[in-house]
Order: sequence, then C-alpha cells, then structure tokens
Amino acid sequence: MSDRMFNDNDGMDEDSCLQLYDNSYEFYKLVLETFLKDVDKTLAGMKEHFDSGDAENYRIFVHGLKGAGGSAGARDLVELATKSNALIKEGKWDEAKEYHEPIIAELERLRRIIPERIQAKLGDQS
Repeated sequence: MSDRMFNDNDGMDEDSCLQLYDNSYEFYKLVLETFLKDVDKTLAGMKEHFDSGDAENYRIFVHGLKGAGGSAGARDLVELATKSNALIKEGKWDEAKEYHEPIIAELERLRRIIPERIQAKLGDQS
C-alpha cells in the first residue's frame, strides 16, 4: 500500500501541495481542513446565486474555488471552476451554467473523501 494520502483517481495534486508545504502532511492537513470549513458556505452561496440567476455573485464563489481548490490540490475542481469563471467573464452565463452541477458534485465528493483520506493517512493526531 502506498504512503500517499490520495489515490490517483481522486483528482488531487498531492505532490505539488507537498512541495509547497515543505513535504509536511501535518501542514497539508491544516490546509485541507480549512478548505473543508468553507465548503458549506460556498455550496450555499453558489446555489443561492445560481437559482436567482445572479451570474456576477455566482462568479465570485467560482473564482474563489480556483484559489482555495488550488491550495488544497483539488485539480479537478480547479479545472471546472476555471472554465466556469472564464465563461461568465465572457458573458456566456448559459454555457457556464453547464458547469454548475459538476462543480457542486465535485465539492460534495471532496467533502466526503478528504476526511477519509486524512484519517487513513494521519489518524487521530489532533
């Protein structure tokens, strides 16, 4: 069994994050936990602005996912958010809407797997 936190198909860029965080899984864990703390607020804000058709405020949340997701190494999430953000900036709200459900699904998947992976890698060290 590998000593890595994430599996290849998890959509996480663990190696880049570890390089940024001095190969410290403890620090990476803190980054991941901080990311998770914001997920519920992000999901609620995205859903509210999507449902009301408020593209600009929706874009603020999507743009934020690029940075937060990047810090956490959430490669797949960053890719989706980047595409959605660019379309909204171009005034292509109808095209950007197609990314809403995949982004929501990815956030919910990450909310589920990140704690599992932290537990498997680091256990109860808090």
